[in-house]
Amino acid sequence: MKWTENKPTLKRYFVQAAVGAVVFALVVALDLVTKRLTEDIDKIWVIEGVFSIVSVRNTGGAWSMFGDNPVMMNVIKGFTFVFIAAVAAALFYPDKRKNMFFVVTLGLLGSGALGNLVDRMFLGYVRDFLSFDLINFPVFNVADMALVTGVFMLVAYIIWVFVKSEIKEKKQKNDKAGGEEK
Repeated sequence: MKWTENKPTLKRYFVQAAVGAVVFALVVALDLVTKRLTEDIDKIWVIEGVFSIVSVRNTGGAWSMFGDNPVMMNVIKGFTFVFIAAVAAALFYPDKRKNMFFVVTLGLLGSGALGNLVDRMFLGYVRDFLSFDLINFPVFNVADMALVTGVFMLVAYIIWVFVKSEIKEKKQKNDKAGGEEK
């Protein structure tokens, strides 16, 4: 299959690129603004005993893992940078097989990774502020929500593509088997 067979129209490419870029930019901006607005907050109850806003400095990775290991944190920073580059390449690669769901998924994944990378690079920690106190869940931020949502969307997309290709393959086999009987 030649690359030109999967090349989208210029209009479709620019619409998808624009949507991906807007999602990316809006989530990063929302993440950084909310982190700045919630710095140095002791604790504000949104729902008493259930949900609060609190300023936490996470020096580690996810769920504060590797916080005492600067080598691992540098590995995480490097991996995050490569991940963002890969997401951006996939986001802006012209392919007519991409749909808007996949474009938004990539925008969420990339923006979530970038929002936390900016904190790690410039502050040495990630600012978290959303706390589900009822279940003692780790404190998180907008970038974390974008990453988790993006991962769930990516899994759903992969399952959908797999199921769609399986259905297409079965249909082709059935059509081929039906054609041989005539």
